[in-house]
Amino acid sequence: MNRWRGSVLAGLALAAGAFGVAAALAADSNPAMTRPDQLAWDLFAEIARPVAGGVAFEAWASDADTFIDKPRWPDGVRKVLINRIQPVGGKEQGAIAPARHCAVGHVALCIGKESLRNRPAFDFIATNNLTTQRGLAAFFGKPMDFPVDTIEVKAEWLPVSELKAWNGVTPEEAAAIYYINTAQIGGESVPMALVAVHITTKLVPNWTWATFEHWKNPGRCDDEGCRDSFGAAQPAVAANAKPERGYAQCRPSEALRALLRKAGVADIWLNYCLKGTQTDFITPTGEPTLLGNSVAETINAGVPHGRSSCITCHAEAAFDRRGRTAKAAPNVGAPRPKWFIGTGSREVPQFRQADFVWAIPLCAKPAGAVSPCVPADAAASTAAR
Repeated sequence: MNRWRGSVLAGLALAAGAFGVAAALAADSNPAMTRPDQLAWDLFAEIARPVAGGVAFEAWASDADTFIDKPRWPDGVRKVLINRIQPVGGKEQGAIAPARHCAVGHVALCIGKESLRNRPAFDFIATNNLTTQRGLAAFFGKPMDFPVDTIEVKAEWLPVSELKAWNGVTPEEAAAIYYINTAQIGGESVPMALVAVHITTKLVPNWTWATFEHWKNPGRCDDEGCRDSFGAAQPAVAANAKPERGYAQCRPSEALRALLRKAGVADIWLNYCLKGTQTDFITPTGEPTLLGNSVAETINAGVPHGRSSCITCHAEAAFDRRGRTAKAAPNVGAPRPKWFIGTGSREVPQFRQADFVWAIPLCAKPAGAVSPCVPADAAASTAAR
């Protein structure tokens, strides 16, 4: 059941009673702009609410459900993770290695990333045939506009056995402070700790961007510090002078405790902290806004310190008339028209934006090949069905 379907701005009548996003929207028609930190936690409560066998976002469509010949909405809760290696530099290289093969001190080689989307996002992609490069080529020139109740989640997982080398947490301690799932990797059942989660929604045209990290992440508040006017007892935490030095535990506000309690979200999720939200490219004085996750951007994508801007990066998500992805750089600030011109023309755009969704151009399935976002084992499983 997708609790975001229907008219978002009308109030979102939830089966268990109004809470979270529904309550926020009932009181404010534009919470994404007026109180984005509270909306971020409303979204967090929505994705972390319990469902049979896990939490809500685990039951949503992954890239392996979406970017295939016949996209399918998953039935029930998909409890076993599909993970992929994300080495420094962001180039994925097949299935994540078993924990015993991960090199101590090379955390990026062990981190598995999942991209998940709710039913409105999945339906929009599938209905418009945006799952293949051929479909993108046919869509070129048309406006791409996801529905307002779209939610996309990026979850970052690390083998529990690797935590101690990274941040000093033993496997015994991990069970008390991390949300843990299991991945079938190389024939092994590997416990995986959720270390970061990034949430976006289309409530406003340029989307709302919210990034959360476990409080034990060494780089949690690096670069731009941490800002949370709703969920943190200490609303602002300055960045350390040197990165990867760690930060104190973020104490939740009473308002956050009440929100998560009402949504039925387990206390384990209080160990995750909002690093910040982003709703515009620049500040009122024209300075670029910054927001970056120390796992997703700094470790996995190799973005230089101080150069992370979720909204700017995703504005660069684009494809050409053959359905192939555009290249991007770690830019910050407002987009520039020249980013979409390409080579061979100074006036006519060669690339069309994918409405801030990188999965569209990056994961679109080439003709006669498997999507680069679908692990080989998942593709084989799909073909067998």
